[in-house]
Amino acid sequence: MRESSGWSRQRATLLVAALLATGLLAACDASGSSTASSSASSLGGSAPSSAPSSSAPPQLPPETLTFGVIGSAGEIDQYKTMAETYAPLSRKVTVKVESWPNDSAMLAAFRDGEQVPDVFLANRRHLPYLTQHQLVQPVDQLLDDRGFDFGDEYPRSSLTAFGADNRLECLPYGVQPAVVFYNKKLVKLGRIKNPPEPGQGWSLDQFTAAARWSVKRHPGVAGIYLAPDLASIAPFVYSGGGALFDSATDPTSLALSDDTNVQSLTRTVRALRAPGSTLTPAQLEKHTPLEWFARGKLALLEGSRRMVPDLRATDGLDFDVMPMPSLGTPATVGNLTGLCLSQHPSDVATAADFLVYASSPGALALVSFGGYLQPANQTVALSDAFQQPDRLPQHASVFTFSVKSMVYPPVVGPSDELELAVDPMLEKMLRGTPAQVPRATRQIDRASYRVIGPRLGPSASPSSG
Repeated sequence: MRESSGWSRQRATLLVAALLATGLLAACDASGSSTASSSASSLGGSAPSSAPSSSAPPQLPPETLTFGVIGSAGEIDQYKTMAETYAPLSRKVTVKVESWPNDSAMLAAFRDGEQVPDVFLANRRHLPYLTQHQLVQPVDQLLDDRGFDFGDEYPRSSLTAFGADNRLECLPYGVQPAVVFYNKKLVKLGRIKNPPEPGQGWSLDQFTAAARWSVKRHPGVAGIYLAPDLASIAPFVYSGGGALFDSATDPTSLALSDDTNVQSLTRTVRALRAPGSTLTPAQLEKHTPLEWFARGKLALLEGSRRMVPDLRATDGLDFDVMPMPSLGTPATVGNLTGLCLSQHPSDVATAADFLVYASSPGALALVSFGGYLQPANQTVALSDAFQQPDRLPQHASVFTFSVKSMVYPPVVGPSDELELAVDPMLEKMLRGTPAQVPRATRQIDRASYRVIGPRLGPSASPSSG
């Protein structure tokens, strides 16, 4: 009954959101009326002097706008629904949605010479490429011209993350902080020693205790899975008081071998050392970690909001979320996507108007309805359109409040190359012993320098060991 009643409520929410979107659209069109009026005047489209003041505004020529999005089929459907509701009063605009399965595929298409959409979603990690190759134009002045009010709805850190040369290159749109999903049939938070409050913060020790409790009482179940990559270990590094790179502005290597980071990573590796604590390589060859979790064979899984629709579709699965465990200070990382404007759109004004509309609460509510998007706009993220209180997970507020603990590591240009270089070494470290961590971190730092050091840094390499 829980999911059924939630679905009924969401259908009502969708209708309300659609009506809200229409109202906001009218307001958005009105805010751009000066632009529309001047354009109409230049085209000889002014209304006859005898026309009543209540008559419809003059129509500009029809316009086709391209909107580039990334994600699964379900996510793309939500973007299409939102795009179809865009109906400005001053002209007929047809929004053509172009899609890619992920941000890397989109960037690859741009590199191959495909036309950049007028407005498109982009991952923050690709911002250096987009700006260096002049594929985007700053949006701050265009937003200001349209009366866009940031207020307190966008965390300053998210705006800074999309800034370059004191300009806002893209408007934050979706944010995906890493959190911990747990299977409520396998993990009973109230039964572990020093139990945490559901939906509240917890320590690494409590996180480890929950995993060990589930393994001990459910034979054949794995306790924890952390992907062997920088994104997965970063929350533990930052929470322990360290930093992922040797510089916040001009990194030349990773800084995992710093004493503070070695201590944090040693504790993390120790948490994974208990028998049965993590999925084995043989298990990972059969199914993905998300599939093992959905099958009820994995207790705790690091992930983001994008996993929710798939988990909801699994019959009999009862799950909830907790923040990333803390080693001292709450911290997490995650993906940040922005709405960007092409350097050469078919029409700048129309593209900017659509960008404003797509970021309005009504439009964001329509996209959030699918359960994939976590809006960067905190007002919408705290609304029922995103929280969906009658659907799983029960403590969806964890997604929203984890944004406050997000750290945005510096973006390095060859990020894909860096991952290829260090991920195998990270996997070996996470499956090793705590005593092996110091040497492993030095090796990883040296490998990272070979990727990013020559591009940005001095000739001296990190110390060997």
